[in-house]
Amino acid sequence: MKINLAPSVKKEMLKAEFWLNDSAAESILNYQEVEEINNKTALKAEENNFTDYYFNLESVPESYQKSELKEMIRNTFSRKIDPKRDYFNLRGELLAQKTKEKIIANCNLNSVKEGNQVESGILIRRSAVRALPTEEVFASEKFSGDQDLLQLTALSPGTPLLILYESSDRKYFYIKAKLMTGWVKKENIALTEDLKTARDYLNTDQFLVVRESYLETEPNPFAPETANLFFQMGDKIPLVKDSGISEIPAAHPHAQSNLNNYLVWLPTKDDRGYLELKQGIVASARDLNLGFLKFNQQNIIKQAFKMLGERYDWGGAVKRRDCSRFIMDIFRTFGFEFPRNADLQEKLIPFAKQIFRGDLKARKIILEKLKPGDILHMPGHIMLYLGESAGKNYLIHAASGYGELDQRGKLQAKSIRSVFIMDLEQFLKSEQLSYLEKFSTATKITS
Repeated sequence: MKINLAPSVKKEMLKAEFWLNDSAAESILNYQEVEEINNKTALKAEENNFTDYYFNLESVPESYQKSELKEMIRNTFSRKIDPKRDYFNLRGELLAQKTKEKIIANCNLNSVKEGNQVESGILIRRSAVRALPTEEVFASEKFSGDQDLLQLTALSPGTPLLILYESSDRKYFYIKAKLMTGWVKKENIALTEDLKTARDYLNTDQFLVVRESYLETEPNPFAPETANLFFQMGDKIPLVKDSGISEIPAAHPHAQSNLNNYLVWLPTKDDRGYLELKQGIVASARDLNLGFLKFNQQNIIKQAFKMLGERYDWGGAVKRRDCSRFIMDIFRTFGFEFPRNADLQEKLIPFAKQIFRGDLKARKIILEKLKPGDILHMPGHIMLYLGESAGKNYLIHAASGYGELDQRGKLQAKSIRSVFIMDLEQFLKSEQLSYLEKFSTATKITS
């Protein structure tokens, strides 16, 4: 069967094994060393004041003053949109000024009190984090509705968070999670008595790590709160320890048991809206690991190829990935906690860097120092290096596309919008420069 490929890419390159050699299985770091990297990442984020995107929840005050909270909420959306500019919805329709004003008013800024108590909670399902408390799309161009400027990221079930404020319509909470600050639907959050309770859900020594691109818990018409929960690569799911055969729900004549499957703890909420852990089932056929994967070159490349061909997805709006989430999810399977934003990944990931300078020849010399699994950076974009074949160098990334010259030598944009492999000397979509010419640095992950 014919598969369409980018220029210079051959079909055999679509297999992870093509890029691996005998040394690829050697361990790079153990888990304790991975944790040290995480601590260094957090410290760099704090030192450089990137706490809206990478935050130590333990350092939040018990309450926020009026001016401080209002400024935080304004900054969350003003970094993304200008209310005076034109924006379009998903259908390509111009958003009316009154619509924009109404959405911003839903931030409830006029009702902020002098002292605002911080509460804690946990996500009970995968949730979008928004720059404003709305599902409305704010796109900068008529046909770019899949690049919603309000979509900051998506967070997984079990994510602990702090609740700072509530929208006017009482449908959204303004929250701080480790990787993002913004608005989340209130119905997706279970309250907890304190932050420790929220964090304890994932703080366990017996857990599954999702190795495949994504999975769902098993459907259950009799316990819908545990059914079809969506998890992505790198997510942790706590196991029920020492479990025998259990039926979910118990003693129901048509309940599913965990025979040959995994019995896991899932976050739900009780009638008061507080966290209640319930047992659920993950099929044993899913691609899972007991604990984090061994951190080596082989696993980096294999994890990347499990997402090959999937749609590019700005901010995780439709349950797939953009460039930074692609990288983040690969390395979450080893226990790394990378920041969410591509530029911050370049600034904060504390591995050795190679700086790209000069012409193509000088830049190719830098490539000789890299191995498959190292990370490539350019302004606003991040990629995974695959290696060299027949004199050309290749990468895999989640991206919008590339450019090609037509017969007249004019640059033609090729819209791909997926996870794909390409030659580093392929042109950008927007200008007649190669990706290699735009690289800023490489992060040396593999040594």
